[in-house]
Amino acid sequence: MNTTPSLVNAASYLNLQITRPHHENTPSRPRPFITISREAGAGATTLAKRLLPALNETLSLGEQPWKIYDGNLVEAMLCERHYPSYLSRYLPEDSTSEIDASIGEILGLHPNLWELIQKTNEVIHQIAAQGHCILIGRGANYATNDLPQGIHLRLIATPEDRAQRMMSKLDLSYKEALHRNIRVDVCRSRYVRDSFDASVKDPAAYDLIANTSRTPLDQLSTMLVSMVACRTGVVAR
Repeated sequence: MNTTPSLVNAASYLNLQITRPHHENTPSRPRPFITISREAGAGATTLAKRLLPALNETLSLGEQPWKIYDGNLVEAMLCERHYPSYLSRYLPEDSTSEIDASIGEILGLHPNLWELIQKTNEVIHQIAAQGHCILIGRGANYATNDLPQGIHLRLIATPEDRAQRMMSKLDLSYKEALHRNIRVDVCRSRYVRDSFDASVKDPAAYDLIANTSRTPLDQLSTMLVSMVACRTGVVAR
């Protein structure tokens, strides 16, 4: 089963939370969330998919189930703000589109790029405030750093291991995967720097930095479930 919400599910979930009366929108107890920053090929999506059932089985306690947001945050923002879906091409996290974006702004084809990024950050914050979500990328730890229930994770790994992961995932040669990961990491670092005036490599921005070349994902998943339980005061079943 695909555990990553589709565009429709992400937007519907967001709209439901925004339109609920305030007293219904307030959780009865803290609802934590997890953000994952990652080097390209470090295994973030795989970890999230392994983590999701463990969180739902041990910690949701019949409340709102945990969800993964990986790559659909921009689409949710565009839907919620009633912007056309084609604008997502101007908001990549892992590639550069400055030229296309500048031309679009000059011609009046879309709102200012900075405005779109800020609105995306607002949507990330709104989703995180409701809890029970895993937010991957887009500097989500910085967009939500005022929310105390967040657990912020950074994944790293050796270049060799990361290239091996991307080789099988994208059907690339080893050299192509190495070069792709370098390019993606540079672009993601630039996105965080330009959006938050921060460094994606700042260790103080995370609760945990894990090397997936040394720590198996299943072991890391167990650690994170324990961290969430400690943060909320809930005893994991």
